[in-house]
Amino acid sequence: MPFKKLHSLILQTFLPPFISTLFISVFLFFLVQIVITYLDDLIGKGLSTIDLLKLFTYAWIAIIPQCIPLAVLLGSIMCFGNLAENYELAAMKSSGLSLFRIIKPVFVFIVGLAFTTFIFNNFVLPVVTLKSQSLLWDIRQKKPAVFIQEGIFYNKIDNYTIRAGKKSANNDTLKDLLIYDHSAHQGNTVQLYARYGLITQTSDTNYLVLRLLEGNRYEEVQKESGVVNLSKPMMQLSFRRMQVNIPLVDFKLKRTDENQFKGHGEMLNVWQIDSVSDSLRRQVSQRFVTINQQAKNYFFTRTLSYLRSDSSKKHYTPLGPFISQLKKEDALRCLENAMNLLRSSTAFLDGVMPNIESDYTALTSYTIEWHSKIAVCFACFVLFFVGAPLGAIIKKGGMGLPVVVAVFFFLAYFILTEGFRSAAEEGALEPWIAMWAPLAIFMPISIFLTYKAAKDSSLFNVYAYFGGLIEWVKRFKKEKKTS
Repeated sequence: MPFKKLHSLILQTFLPPFISTLFISVFLFFLVQIVITYLDDLIGKGLSTIDLLKLFTYAWIAIIPQCIPLAVLLGSIMCFGNLAENYELAAMKSSGLSLFRIIKPVFVFIVGLAFTTFIFNNFVLPVVTLKSQSLLWDIRQKKPAVFIQEGIFYNKIDNYTIRAGKKSANNDTLKDLLIYDHSAHQGNTVQLYARYGLITQTSDTNYLVLRLLEGNRYEEVQKESGVVNLSKPMMQLSFRRMQVNIPLVDFKLKRTDENQFKGHGEMLNVWQIDSVSDSLRRQVSQRFVTINQQAKNYFFTRTLSYLRSDSSKKHYTPLGPFISQLKKEDALRCLENAMNLLRSSTAFLDGVMPNIESDYTALTSYTIEWHSKIAVCFACFVLFFVGAPLGAIIKKGGMGLPVVVAVFFFLAYFILTEGFRSAAEEGALEPWIAMWAPLAIFMPISIFLTYKAAKDSSLFNVYAYFGGLIEWVKRFKKEKKTS
């Protein structure tokens, strides 16, 4: 069989499980990270279908890079597990092909996939994350949709409080309505009572329209100065029909300028992160220079010692003997001045150190994001060389044992990644060490599995690992019996 045909068949075996796994894992991550996590922020906001579709689309796209390593791992296990289970892998090896020649077409595909993942992480993902996070922020800040319950005063609308005795089944008719109108900002001076009310919204959703039937309107008359008359005269209006338009501007989704979110590392590519990180490093260095100058000019040289020069050399005289030569009043004045300088320097440090800690936190975050954009690409290679030889060894395809093994390895990789990331964010590890440590742990595993698969060794054969020890124990027992 020509090599091109063989390579095509191997790719056809690999791509279906890879694509299906990618889709399923993206869907599961989407449910956990978006739907379940932000469910409370989405329910009851009266969001339009377009806004929800935008949010879900952005979130779906942003999750894809996280799921590519899992798809590579599971796809490679299922692909080569199927080939080994159907003895196709053995047939190819018997024809003289090594394991590396067999996995070459899939490896070339993984190279292209890793490069595409980097391009996606560097150029597409920052834009998608920016739009997703800005839209999610606006949704979380949006007020819930108007929902009036029976017998409960609803005061979420600015300047209005509404209570309905009963509601119809379709919620558009209210009975025994009581409305307090505070729009004049003069207190509780306007009240409306109605037996019935029809509730709708204008087509642009800017106003809540209440069509009141059979009611009264009461208003306390105010003087021009805004002070209520002592006699508290009240104006009453009986009506058969009245329409009240309540503005709902605060209930509409207000979009924030996306430029306000661009400073986060997730919204920048690697070159932008390098630029921002260099600026932060220069800023931190300048802060330390300022601290050094402050301490040198306002504390050390003015309190700890004084400089005296002679013909031979310059030397420092301790402060204690100098103070002992002074009068009590002068000595106390010197100590008071020193304490004031110390308090001033301490206050200066207390003001500067939080800024330095904030800069270091931001620098750590940028460094973590920089390495994570690249590490996920190399994770495709490492997990491929875990999955492909493992599938050839266990010789099982389908959705059974391969899925269990793949999920186990991916969970281990995911837990290690999140654990090391948390350690880096807390300052316990350098960011570059934390982001590459999981791959460093999995690299020996991939080399070991690839070696065992290339040599057709049995992975779970205990005798292959401890054969020498077992033989020595048997020989020792035999010699002991004969003696």
